[in-house]
Order: sequence, then structure tokens, then C-alpha cells
Amino acid sequence: MTLHRLAALLPILLPLMLIPDAGAQTDKGGARAAVGSQEPAPPGDLSKEDEILIIGQRYGDAKVASESEFGEDEIASHGADSIRDLLTRLQPVIGDGEEPVLLINGRPAGFDRSVLAYPTEALDRIAVLKPEAAGQYGHPSGRRVVNLVLKKRFSSLTTDLGADWATGGGQYGGNLAVGRVMIDGPTRWNLQARLGYDSVLHRRSRTVPRRPGAFDTTGYVSGIGGGEIDPALSLAAGKVVTVAGFPPGALSRVPALADFAATAGDTDAADPNDFDDLLPSRRSMSLNLGVTRPVGGALAASLNIAASTSSSRRVRGLPMASVVLPGNSPWSPFAGDVMLTRPLAGGRALRSNNDADMLSLALTLGGVVEGWETNFSAGYSRNWSRSFLENGIDVARVQSLIDAADSGFDPYAPWDDRFLLARHMRSNGENLNARFNVRRNVVTLPGGPLVASFSLNASRSHTENRLNGSPDVPDTTVRTTRDLIDGALVASVPIARRGEGLVAFLGDISVDLTAGGQSVTGSGLRKRFGADLNWSPVPILQLRGSIDHSETAPTPEQLDGPLVTTLTRIFDYARGEIAEPAWIVGGNPALTRGSRDSLALTATVRPLGDQSVSLNIGYRRTDAKGGVSGFPELTPAVEAAFPERVTRDVEGRLITVDARAINIARNTDAELASGIALRFPAKQSAAASNAPQFTFSLRHRWRLQSDLLIRAGLPVIDQLAESGQSRHNLTLQATAGRRGLGATLAGTWNSASSVPTGNQVFNIKPPVTLNLSMFVEPDRLSGTSKKGGLLHDLKISFEVQNLFNGYRRVTLEDGSVPAGYSRDEVDPLGRVVRLSIRKKL
Repeated sequence: MTLHRLAALLPILLPLMLIPDAGAQTDKGGARAAVGSQEPAPPGDLSKEDEILIIGQRYGDAKVASESEFGEDEIASHGADSIRDLLTRLQPVIGDGEEPVLLINGRPAGFDRSVLAYPTEALDRIAVLKPEAAGQYGHPSGRRVVNLVLKKRFSSLTTDLGADWATGGGQYGGNLAVGRVMIDGPTRWNLQARLGYDSVLHRRSRTVPRRPGAFDTTGYVSGIGGGEIDPALSLAAGKVVTVAGFPPGALSRVPALADFAATAGDTDAADPNDFDDLLPSRRSMSLNLGVTRPVGGALAASLNIAASTSSSRRVRGLPMASVVLPGNSPWSPFAGDVMLTRPLAGGRALRSNNDADMLSLALTLGGVVEGWETNFSAGYSRNWSRSFLENGIDVARVQSLIDAADSGFDPYAPWDDRFLLARHMRSNGENLNARFNVRRNVVTLPGGPLVASFSLNASRSHTENRLNGSPDVPDTTVRTTRDLIDGALVASVPIARRGEGLVAFLGDISVDLTAGGQSVTGSGLRKRFGADLNWSPVPILQLRGSIDHSETAPTPEQLDGPLVTTLTRIFDYARGEIAEPAWIVGGNPALTRGSRDSLALTATVRPLGDQSVSLNIGYRRTDAKGGVSGFPELTPAVEAAFPERVTRDVEGRLITVDARAINIARNTDAELASGIALRFPAKQSAAASNAPQFTFSLRHRWRLQSDLLIRAGLPVIDQLAESGQSRHNLTLQATAGRRGLGATLAGTWNSASSVPTGNQVFNIKPPVTLNLSMFVEPDRLSGTSKKGGLLHDLKISFEVQNLFNGYRRVTLEDGSVPAGYSRDEVDPLGRVVRLSIRKKL
């Protein structure tokens, strides 16, 4: 699928977005309820005789209690355009770092991710469930579960137009999106279309040193070793000639000595920065269609279809070749050998292109069957990727043609692409997967109901990777088919409940027990066992501990993922310079299985008894043996451990790095995390509608240990001391706003680190990075806009990324800046400003 094919669908699909409402009206309140605890108030709290207390489950609530909730006003104060954007902004509160498990109106979303494109106005509230919820929905313990409660009635047609640019100049981008969403009780559908573009950032747009070497857009001859070309040429030119440009007539006939005398001392020198890019241009397009509706009396079915295409383009330098032109060559008028230096064809630069297309279909069916809460999801996806990288001129081939005095090869005329060294990678893949999960209350214990959950996952993936191109790389085609089946059983056992039973004084205690196994083609059964203890001795304190043992194996993507080659800027510690090697990522069929043991202890305190103030601290330790790890930073220690992964030329410059996943002998990580979150006001009432919302979070991560043993017999790598990893990390986020106006400030800080390399030490000081975003809705502030007017339902957003234009500073022990670490080489993009306009139609 290509861009023009996908674009051809737009005239068909876009009119569907303009279909008028089918009975669904925008519901400003929906099933809105006050944000707070899900626990019902005791009957004795009635203060008036005529009050009626209705105890029941709110619309859209999950079966697991929430840990924190966000109501409409607090959601609106963040100014996010989509649910996906909102979840990103709430990540400091949600925690974990991984994409959360999603529920929609209390039911698992399965493989359907179309709801993430919904506008935030479609939400009635968001609930972050307690940590034990993941196991009950068939996911590994510790993953956060987020319940998205949608309004019962909602309809919108929105357009988004955005533009962004680097304040340093040279790079700009933009996007256009159109979305249609309709919700009518249990029935909903949406259609989203999006276009995106980012321009290339040329090397000449920044203050970046020139690449070493001679660059010329025409070509020239020179004496061997820089000496005199030919005494006869010097006599004809009236001076000693060491260099002479190609004569103009060389394109149509063999040049004579007198022709070179006219160009003696002349070259067509070029600035290599004019033929090189720092960042590629990018284009993308996506279409997404989702439909959900009831099936029968107790089930609901969701169907999602998505298609996307993306591409990137960049040039990476003027290819130059230096070959020896023998004195006896029919193309040489000189008495002896000379050096011929020239580009491929004028200003023809090397290219690096990447393209990716995807088509997916997902079906989810959920509801209550014979007392069991049941969810079934099935998905099919197909992807295509193409990677094209030109590495330079095939000098050996050119030299052989010149030495053979091939009359059909003109060394002065432009050369075609057959003389280029290029690498073509093509990958096709398809995946069919299914997920089945059931849960129910098995028996009621003194502490509450015992809940059992069973999940089963199965998938089949087929991939085809093809590599072909230059003579130095043999053509290869690898086809792989793998099957995966995974099952897990979780039992949530309540031990005690506050205020009930003989052990009520212990507070709330529950235990989650997990047992599961997984099998992948080519690998035996891998077992997993885990236990989670949740204890709340008093209402303001929540304690949690978990242990987990799992036999791990690489995923189908890690084994057979598409191979992609990109140019990646890294620092080459061996040569003390910035390098831009071909960086290969994708599947590695040679990966093997391993094991992992983890321990986590966390404590959360809410001293005010509500969500206004939350304090948390946690310790986590993970020991992995023989498992799979991403390729680490290419420090001298890592290169020594994986010499076969690194290719250098005869001068030692980095050419290629195979950065696919690796197997490790042992990896041990330990960290201590703490944080504080403030939310004011935490509760809403009708009288305080649209009251200002203030949210503040500060998190600290202290890495206590990070030891990596790549292979037996090699020394252990202390990644905190040898790989430039920071021990301390701080993240901050502060939001202030209400409906119609708001601002968010987010920042990160990492402690200094170092990388020892032989007789030098590179000291690294990461920047303090701050991002500022603001939004305003003029009609809500003025209150005078008319429906259908220009300002009605209009939102203007302004964002600045890297507010202070910071960058990663690197110095040597004497305070000097090593080559390749100037400001524009470390972070060529710098500060970026974005302006976007969103209009409801």
C-alpha cells in the first residue's frame, strides 16, 4: 500500500464523516458522577429524613475498585485533544511507564485502539484501577489498568490543523486530521483520517563542522602522493601542476595534455554540508474506522479497521571516489600514473529511504455468559517495509574497469547507479492473533468474593525478510512462521476486610496468585509464577509486595521482525568522533530463552484520606539470566564483547552496527522510586463547576544497580559507571487550568555520568529539559460567540518543546569539548514551537 493508494480512499471515506447524527446528541453531563471513592456511604450517614440513598454501581464502572479518578473538569483542564494525548499527560499519575491495559466502560478493549483517537470531550471520567486489577484481566501483575468511561450520548466532527518549526530554523512540519465520533448508548462508531509531514533538516542549516576529505562536483586529477602530475603538463601550464580539473571537453572525447593545462590548479570544490542532512523528511497518512454495537442481550461487539503508510527521505553526503589512472590507459594523456578523484555524477548525493505500510483488522466481543465475564478478541495485521541505503561508490569495481582499459567505461563522464554500493531490505509480515479471557466470583469468603480469571492467547506470525544489493552483500531471503500460545490463571483471594470479621483490625488484605505458561515454535514450554500481596492497614496507607519468576523467551517480533536500516548519529569512543553508521534493527532468529526473577515493594500514603495528596515510594529489583536485551550503547566494553556486530573501514571508521536484540548471560537492575502528587480540588460539585484545577507531580528514580554480564568469561559491565547512564532522574509536571484555558509545564532532569575510554574520561551532563503547553478556547472565555460562528468550539494550542534549548554537554577531564559534541551536533533540532487549531464543525 502506498501513499497515493491510501489517498484514493479519502474521497470515499471523508463524506461518511459528514453524515448527520442518528439520534445521538452531545451529552455535556452523560452519566457524570462525583469523583471520589467507589465505596458506597454507610446508611447511617443520612442527615435528612427525606434523603434517599441508592447503592449501586455507576455506569461504566469496572469490577475492580479505582485508585484514582479524573472527572470532566479535571480532564478539560489538561487541554488534550485526544484520549491518547490525555493518557500521555496523565502518565505521571498512572505510573508504570508501559502503555496501560485499557477498559472501555468497564470492559476490556482487547485489540481495539480506535478509542484512543476520540476527543477528550467524549469522556465522562477516567479511572486508574488498583494495581491488582491487571491480573484479574489476564495481564502481568504490575501493569496499570485504566478504565475509560464514555458519555452515554455524544457526537462530534472535528478538524485539527497544526504547524511546528524549529526556532533555530531549517525544519518545519505540520499535520491535518479530521475525526467523526458518535456515541448512542452502547452503540458507537468513529472515523479518523490524519496526514503528517516533517521537512528535512539540512546540515548546512546548522553550525556543524565539515566532513573530512576532498569534495568536488566535477572531478580532478592529482599527482600520486600530492606531487607533480607530469613535467610536460607543468611546462605547458607554465607552473608546477599538482592538481587539474576535468576539462569541459572530456565528456565527449579523450582529453589531451593541453586540455588539462587550461584547468591546471583549478577544481570545482564543494561544501559537503550542502549534500548532507541531519534529519530526514517524513510523511505519514492513516485511516481508522471503528464500530461498536450490542449483539444479543448481554454482549457487545467492536470492529476496528486501520491502515497507515509512512516514509522518510534523506541524503547523506556527496559520494567521492579516488582511483589510480595508469599512464598507459587510453584515457590518460600523462606519462605516468595519476590519481583521479571525482563524484558519482555531479551533485548526486547518497540516499537513505525507508517506507512502511500497515493494514489491520480487530474484532472484540465481550459480555456476561452464564455468569462469567467474557472477552474475546481477534486481530489480523499485515505490514510491508522497505529500506534502501546507499553507502558509497564501488571503488574496487571502478579500478578494475580502468585497469582493464575498458573502452566502454569513460572515467570522466557521469557514472550511473550501478557503481554504487547499496543495501536493499524488504520485509513482509502478517500476524493472526486471538485472546480469550473469563472471570467470575467463585465463592464468597469472610473478606469478600474470591475472583478467578483465566486468559488464553494464541497467535501465528509469518515473515519474509529479503536482503540484496551490492556485490559485497550476498542476496538472502528468510521466511519464518511461528506459533505462540500463552495461558494464565489468576486467583484474587481476599484475606480480610476492614470493619468485618474476626480479623477486621488487620484492615484490607488480599493476595493475587498467578500461574501461567507460554510456548513458541522452536522453544519448549516456559512457566511463570507470581504472587502479589495488597495490604491497607488503615484507609490512608496502601502497601503492596510482589514476587515473580518467569522463564522468558524472545517474542515473535524480536525473532522475526522486519529488518530496517537507518543512519544513526552516535559517538565513536574508539576514534573520539561523531559517526553515522548504518544502524540495523529488526528480528534476530538466533535469540534463545532465559529466566527472570523480580521483586517489587511499594507504599502509597494519602494523608488527607482522599486524592488531594498522594505520596509513594517503591523498590524494584530484577535479575535476568540468559534473557533478551536491547543492544546497549556502543561503548568500548560493548564493542569488545560483540566485535562481530561492528564493521569498520580500513581507517577504523564505523560503517555498520548490527543493533538487533542480543542474549545476555546476566542482567541485574535495582532501583528506588518515590513521588508526590497533588490534585486540587480533588472533588467536584455542581457549585464548583468549572473551578480551577491544579495538578502537580514530582517523581524521583534512583538507580541503585545496573550490572550487565554479556558473556561468560567477560568482565561485568557496571552500566552506571561505564555506559554513561544516570543514577538519578527527576520528572516534574504541573498543570493549572479549567475549561477554556490552561497550561502545563513538564520537565526532566538526569544526574551527570561518565564513560571511561582508555586514557580518557568523557563527562556527560544531561540538560534540564522543560516543555510548556498552553491552550485557550475563546468562546468559553468571552461567552459571546454564537453557535456556528468562527470562534464557536474553537481551541488554539501553543506548545514549546525544550524551552531552554538545552542539550547533552560532554567534556573531557580538562574541560575541553571533544570533536563531534558541539551544540548542533549533539541536538541539531533544538527548541521546537508548535501551534495548532482545533475546530468542531
